Amino acid sequence: MILKKFNSFVCSAIVIGLLAGCGSYSNVNDHKSGSSGQDPVKTETPAKDEIAAKFHSTIETREEKNDVVVLYKVKNLSGEAKRLSFTSGLEVDFILYDHNGNILKRYSEEVLSTQALKEITFENNQEIERMFKIPGLVNGNYKVEAFLLAKEEEAKAVKDFNVENSIYKQGDGKLVGLMDPHTIEVNMNGEAIAYQLSDQAREEIQSIKDGDLVTFVYIENDKGQKVIERFENQ
Repeated sequence: MILKKFNSFVCSAIVIGLLAGCGSYSNVNDHKSGSSGQDPVKTETPAKDEIAAKFHSTIETREEKNDVVVLYKVKNLSGEAKRLSFTSGLEVDFILYDHNGNILKRYSEEVLSTQALKEITFENNQEIERMFKIPGLVNGNYKVEAFLLAKEEEAKAVKDFNVENSIYKQGDGKLVGLMDPHTIEVNMNGEAIAYQLSDQAREEIQSIKDGDLVTFVYIENDKGQKVIERFENQ
């Protein structure tokens, strides 16, 4: 009888020991998994970003000998050479606006260029630079935008600028008529004033009728004569 009780006691002790051991093992695993019992968050090293194609463009303007000089620059910062294709020999264009946003000048409409297809390789860190001169601007506020004419990339840059030291002036009135092949008379506020015509203005006057209202840009030469450089309402 005593032996049976002793055997029962030993078996019970073994069972309790096994259960305690399992509990301890479970607690250790829970501790390794984190206090919340959730699996640890895995972090992955992000893949290296690819360098995106990028062109940096700028515009500089300055007044120089009664002209406005526009300097356009564009640099390839993409990290690799880029192929640019053009539909003509003209690679860069610009548009000039007055303070009201009206287009005054578009370079591509005034310059002749070859119509042959053209391709260039724009190397990494290479810079394309083009300079333009805009004559005949009166004092005032303007905006210029310049851009590539490539199919793949425009790289447009825009700048507002102010002209302060121009010799050019703006006039308007009613055309009275021709006084001779290179002189016209304009009625301005009830006063008839004679203006000489530049070569460009002589061509433009052919499409203007007597009595039409005209707006024009003119200068005063060394002889004190007023000379119309161009008509604005063409």
